[in-house]
Amino acid sequence: MPDKLIVVLGATGLQGGSVARLYASLAGWRVRGITRNPNKDSCTPLREAGVELVAGDLDDPASLDRAFEGANVVFAVTDFWQFIQLPSTHQKAAEQGREPNQVAMDLEIQQGKNIIHAAAKHLSTLQRLVVSTLSDSEKWSGGKITSNLHFDGKAKYTQYLKDNFPDLARKSSYLQMGYYLSNWKSMAGMVPKKQEDGTFVLMRSGGKHLTPYVDPPNDTGYLVKALVEVKEANTTLLGYCELISNEKYAAIWGKVLGVKVRTEVKGMEDAKAAGLPDFLIREVSESIAYVSTWGWDGGDPEVKHPKDVGVEMEKLTKVEEWIRREDWSGVL
Repeated sequence: MPDKLIVVLGATGLQGGSVARLYASLAGWRVRGITRNPNKDSCTPLREAGVELVAGDLDDPASLDRAFEGANVVFAVTDFWQFIQLPSTHQKAAEQGREPNQVAMDLEIQQGKNIIHAAAKHLSTLQRLVVSTLSDSEKWSGGKITSNLHFDGKAKYTQYLKDNFPDLARKSSYLQMGYYLSNWKSMAGMVPKKQEDGTFVLMRSGGKHLTPYVDPPNDTGYLVKALVEVKEANTTLLGYCELISNEKYAAIWGKVLGVKVRTEVKGMEDAKAAGLPDFLIREVSESIAYVSTWGWDGGDPEVKHPKDVGVEMEKLTKVEEWIRREDWSGVL
């Protein structure tokens, strides 16, 4: 029997790279990694692992159509934050009298639609489409949250798939990735802060809900593998390695590093102090309000947890081990 083919979008990214590396190690699978530039240095480890690297652009539907040829499984992921960094996004927002995050959401939604349209052309071979997505915060908050656009863009094109491509939807499942353990490196307000008395403060969202911590470079592959192997499609999985309170995370952090630590709720004033522009302050503030009040998945009763769909839990990252291997010297 010939090997099955999994096509991985964003193969050099955190999520896609994890999926590509795992499947390259599995017997019976071929991996085709899609990236804008297959010749860049970050592609070398994937190529050495046996991944076939193909040029593809989420803004070029024809390139996706070619990339999906013969695919048995497709892993799809988009990146809202890349658009925030582009000068063209801010220029377009100024021309349209809109906020840059609104333009970024539109661009991400279009990429999602491009993926869906291309995948729908390959139903004869496609057995499972796994979409990396997030919950619909506007829907689950009853319209109270309107600026958490890095969640809602993904949710909107996921719903577009369900509403308009029933044959593809019957072969699709959805991975709601949790809070990246590595976010402290990219979000200034999340860096643990040393106090004058030698103790530390960790800024976290408030509320009663537990946080779905995840280590994408390791965990994504195992989460996707479970969604590929589970018999029933149309499964939505909350992707995490540990579902714990922020206080528990802080306690583990303090224990590992041998310091005293407490948590404080991050609010709008913290975002302002970090120097974020107003539109990002609203984005961050509403995101915090959403996960604090309604939870990461919004309380959607259809969302399942890793153990419910056969994820190999022992292969997922342990938060304590992750903290131990991180370099905290700049913080300490």
